[in-house]
Amino acid sequence: MKKKFVFAVIISLFLSGIVNGQSNTYNIPEQLSDLIKKAFDNYPKLKAGEANIRVSQTQRDLAKAGYMPTIEGDANYRYGKPTPSITFPGFGSFAFFPANNYDFHLGAALPIWDFGRTAADVKKTLAEIQTSKDNLENAKQALAYQVAELYCAIIFYNKSVAVENEQIKVLQDNVDIITKRVEDGDALKFDLLSTQVKLNNAQNQLIDLQNNLKKDYEFLDMLTAQQGDGYITRADITFNTAGHNDATSDKNYDLIIMNDQMNASQIDIKSARNNWLPKIIAKGQIGYQNGYVGTEPGGGFISLNKLLLTGSVGVGLSIPIYGGDRPNYRIKIAQINVEASKYNIETEKINLDNQILQAKSDLMATQSKLKNYDIQIQQAKEALNLAEIRYKAGVITNLELLTAQDDVQNAELGEIQLQFQVLLSTLTINQIGGTKFW
Repeated sequence: MKKKFVFAVIISLFLSGIVNGQSNTYNIPEQLSDLIKKAFDNYPKLKAGEANIRVSQTQRDLAKAGYMPTIEGDANYRYGKPTPSITFPGFGSFAFFPANNYDFHLGAALPIWDFGRTAADVKKTLAEIQTSKDNLENAKQALAYQVAELYCAIIFYNKSVAVENEQIKVLQDNVDIITKRVEDGDALKFDLLSTQVKLNNAQNQLIDLQNNLKKDYEFLDMLTAQQGDGYITRADITFNTAGHNDATSDKNYDLIIMNDQMNASQIDIKSARNNWLPKIIAKGQIGYQNGYVGTEPGGGFISLNKLLLTGSVGVGLSIPIYGGDRPNYRIKIAQINVEASKYNIETEKINLDNQILQAKSDLMATQSKLKNYDIQIQQAKEALNLAEIRYKAGVITNLELLTAQDDVQNAELGEIQLQFQVLLSTLTINQIGGTKFW
């Protein structure tokens, strides 16, 4: 009963604009809107979702770095023996390599063409960013509906507590009357005990309602960083059930995220295939090295141990030949993922469409029942009027009068329950259709 009350009322609170054909206009209570905003600001899961988006965006920047040059500084020392040399009689020995070798330089490498490798990596990260965004929106929608559910539950618990208090007052009045009549010998003790049992049951139900109300306030406070209770006093509910016949599963976030994942797998196929393609890279370096043989500009030999300013530029071609068949395995895995994703999407869409059809069927059936409930309520009220007349005349007992009162209350609650079932079916349709009401 609680779930039907809670979920159903949400539609009445925020889908009134759809009745007029304004599918993007929602008239929700300002307090509910404020609570949803507070939940968005407070709930850690949404902050984690925003962090995931930033991670995906950073991965995109990392992938784009494949277009940029790399610069590295190297400092090397190597000692080697023997050192090749040649001896010229009368001139001494000349070494071809020094024993102590020094190399200090800056090197740069610039990708010229990688045949689409980097482009595919960037495209995949863009798909991951979209998935992260859709996951965040999905979490927001779930949180918004959860806050709305708690908001509506509190409204109904408040109303239920008021109704239960009224019922307890009526029963307590009956207990007082019957007690006096028992003392006067005009009523049986059985009537008194039966009425007291009804009173005790009503008091226990009141305790349960108050406890549930307290727990829902605590849950809502946790989500929205509020404190205390009693701040939701709204009691009026407008029932609204029209304008949701065109909802489809196409905007359902579960389905959207599954399509995002399939898209990423399709991009991964191309990325894996590109691993078989070559890369052309421009390279250059400048620095100081020793070990060069030559002559000084003014004459004389250069010492092998002297550090000289050196530099070089060139172009390199890197061609993958064999890598343990890793690219082929990546391609195969990505193809299997795409195939599995297609089947999963088809299955999910079938299930979602079936849920929409069932919700619409429930909606039509419940609306048909509602048409008959006005008559049932009128009949119960008429029976209560007759019971009150007969009770005053002493024709029926107090328990029979209480039964007539219960019939009226049950008929009214039954009508409310059917109204909530109508709204519940409408809500189900909108949830599946990805309706954004905040």
